[in-house]
Amino acid sequence: MAGKPNKAFLFAKERHSKKRRNISRPGGIGKLSKNNLINNLSRLTTKNILTCCCVCKSWRTLISDSEFANRHFERDHDQEQVVLRLDGPGSLSRTLILIDLDRLKPYAHFALPLNDQLPFSGIEVVNSCNGLLCLSSYLDKNPVLVCNPIMREYINIPAIHTDHQQDRSLQAVASGLGFSLKSNQYKLLRIFAVGYGHGFDNLRSHGRQAEIYTLGKGLWRVIDQFPPRIPHSFLFGTYLKGTISWACANDINDKFDFIISFNFDKEQFKFVSLPPYSAANHKGISDLRVQELGGFIGVYDFYCAEYFNIWLMKDFGGKKKIWSKDYRIHMLHGKVHHPIRILNNEEILMIQGLNALVSYNHLRMKLRCHKIHGIQSNFGASIHIPSFVSLKDIVGGDEVEVLIVKVKCM
Repeated sequence: MAGKPNKAFLFAKERHSKKRRNISRPGGIGKLSKNNLINNLSRLTTKNILTCCCVCKSWRTLISDSEFANRHFERDHDQEQVVLRLDGPGSLSRTLILIDLDRLKPYAHFALPLNDQLPFSGIEVVNSCNGLLCLSSYLDKNPVLVCNPIMREYINIPAIHTDHQQDRSLQAVASGLGFSLKSNQYKLLRIFAVGYGHGFDNLRSHGRQAEIYTLGKGLWRVIDQFPPRIPHSFLFGTYLKGTISWACANDINDKFDFIISFNFDKEQFKFVSLPPYSAANHKGISDLRVQELGGFIGVYDFYCAEYFNIWLMKDFGGKKKIWSKDYRIHMLHGKVHHPIRILNNEEILMIQGLNALVSYNHLRMKLRCHKIHGIQSNFGASIHIPSFVSLKDIVGGDEVEVLIVKVKCM
């Protein structure tokens, strides 16, 4: 026969019941208007908002409201967070994990969606834009899904529209998701090689073509303006403030020659020169990387075995932006370091090798290693800004599908 519950248990149970009643009782938090509740909740961090979703149904409904999502995004759209993607057996995992940077501890994880064009073992996250992720297959850079992992929503992207004959081959070489502030629309860009037959030489000899797709419009259209210099390689796609950029090479010699960027407002391409020191010294794709850092487009050059430089594209008051060499980071233990974020204390958060998160104080030239609780396998890391904006408000409800797997708070 089970014993009677002790007094501590009864006290905790009664206290919990009172807290639940206070949510809706007059004079408690339930007395606040919808506008005041939205105003208060939208000031919270993503981590705390996800916790609030579990408090009660009315809060969960409120957080799903478009008014709340827009107000939270306006306040929190610059709050970059680190998301980890673990290595799975033979492939990258389908699970993404959000990290609390103050405690370096996972606080939520969510699953990436799948469809017929996106097998379980071949998901690639192309880029992140305002809380949305663009997904493609490893075998083809063609974007096939756009999702908001926090809201568990995703849409399938229709097949590419093209006027090329069926006997010609198309090979995607680059793609990306961006936002046009001018039209208030999300757009997908896809660049592909056009040629007869198969193989890089054939594809390279017949050029490139670009198409763009506006979410919610349902049709791809060809971009007439394309650069006269046709790049062979597009790597390190980086989205920042309405523009997506790649490091590009003119030939198959694996040496980057320039950066090419696409503006989603103007729907135009533009060439950007590499930093002078990087352009003169790097010899292959392993010597250079392009990535956003601290709100700027950055170039990391790894031509030296002892250290690497970080160049940032900055505007010093004039119309023309120039490269500024802001950091020199000394590499330890012979491992490659990939910077991902500048922390509030001005230290640079980086991945060291395949399974270590470190921060570097460039003034003291000291490296600190951080152990992430519960993470033991290899991982990749990137920057993501979580958003509660629903895809239903962007493209309409008919196209949006919802994942059965829920976001799990940790």
